[in-house]
Amino acid sequence: MEAITITRPVLVKVRVTENYRKARAAALQGAAQRIETQLQQLEFQGKKILAQLEKQNPQAIPQTRQKIEEDKQGLLNTRQKIVDGLKEIGRWAVGEEVLDGRVESLVEIKVGARWSAVMEVEVVLEDGMVVEIRSGQGSGE
Repeated sequence: MEAITITRPVLVKVRVTENYRKARAAALQGAAQRIETQLQQLEFQGKKILAQLEKQNPQAIPQTRQKIEEDKQGLLNTRQKIVDGLKEIGRWAVGEEVLDGRVESLVEIKVGARWSAVMEVEVVLEDGMVVEIRSGQGSGE
């Protein structure tokens, strides 16, 4: 066998622009607002459920209260990650490249191919457009 097609990881990076920074911040602020709404709903529903249990099944109250607290803590942790993300956006410099995600691509490799050229691939985006495709040394891609 002289060649084979494999999948490889591709890093997707974004070159920070003012528009990108604003869009990412707006998306995170929207997510934070949704978390706040979920926290309020959880608080309201939790009180309602606990009041019902008080009348119908008081022995289930501690377990239910614990479940509500766990759900609340999960939402608070998510909210903190969003806040951290907003702080990170504030530190981004225009022109800086930040990791946006990972995708996979198919690539045909042949005997004698330089492994780093095959496997080390990045796509750079700027304002939604591909502006650069990078690969490892010596690939010629």
